[in-house]
Amino acid sequence: MNLPHGEIDGMDVAKAVRRVVPGDPETVRDRVMVPARSLWRRAWTRRGIDITSSMTTKSCLVVAPHPDDETLGCAVAILRKRAAGTPVTVVIVSDGSRGEPATLPPAELIEMRKAETRRACALLGVGESDVLFLGFPDAELTDQVDAVATRLGELIGTLAPEQILAPTSCEGHPDHDATNEAVRRAVAATGFRGQVLEYTVWFWTHWPWTLGYGAADWSAQRLFVQPLHRLRERRPLLVDATDLRARQRRALAEHATQVGPGDAGPDDAAVTGALLATLQSPYEVYVAAGALRHLDFDRPWRPGPAASRRP
Repeated sequence: MNLPHGEIDGMDVAKAVRRVVPGDPETVRDRVMVPARSLWRRAWTRRGIDITSSMTTKSCLVVAPHPDDETLGCAVAILRKRAAGTPVTVVIVSDGSRGEPATLPPAELIEMRKAETRRACALLGVGESDVLFLGFPDAELTDQVDAVATRLGELIGTLAPEQILAPTSCEGHPDHDATNEAVRRAVAATGFRGQVLEYTVWFWTHWPWTLGYGAADWSAQRLFVQPLHRLRERRPLLVDATDLRARQRRALAEHATQVGPGDAGPDDAAVTGALLATLQSPYEVYVAAGALRHLDFDRPWRPGPAASRRP
């Protein structure tokens, strides 16, 4: 997960994972926005295409920018694959050393987050030998895209997966967007012919009001017209999460340095806001590779302003 340093689309995304404080004007806004996003999400998924069956049978490389993104974004797909005996390899790109809140020195936090990831993945059915850590500096992936792409290309060549799962190109978090770009370059360089799907984590902290290029003023068009475009422009790809969300939350609870202890005990992850709404959805949501590139945030590797790429 790892909170971005700065703001996404004018919203302090730290609010997405903090607890609601009575009387706090920022969390009052959260209480309004989270249900509204959930309603839009529900409307979007009604147009979705169920890919549960095909998802279950494809061997897979899950590419996660930080420790815990594999659980937040892909837990349902991983659980279904492993229940069917389908091979899954999870690769964590960054070292997680700048995860927030952090109460340990970086070197200790890195080792702690590795251990947390192994435990979380074990609960998802992925063995320790199938969890790989690339160790790139946390919060610096924007400057490491080519190096990450090279390492991923090597893994694609060695593992020959049928499918790759990567974060969406318009996550808004710099490390997530850089990971998407690195996957795109690795796929192109290796001539990978399998399926590439994009999963959603920070995407839900700004969709459907994102304009794709950072902070923007609120307007009637943005509030009411843009979400309608978001519903119609692409159909999401859905994986049935029935009876699997509790196991996902138990796995997420293993990432205790990031989510803390839950109210219901050690097996409950303390997640609120947009990310909690995601964990309550009946479907895990994916999109085809590149399907949302018109919503991309400006990044150094992208030519021209994102606004010029909108349809």
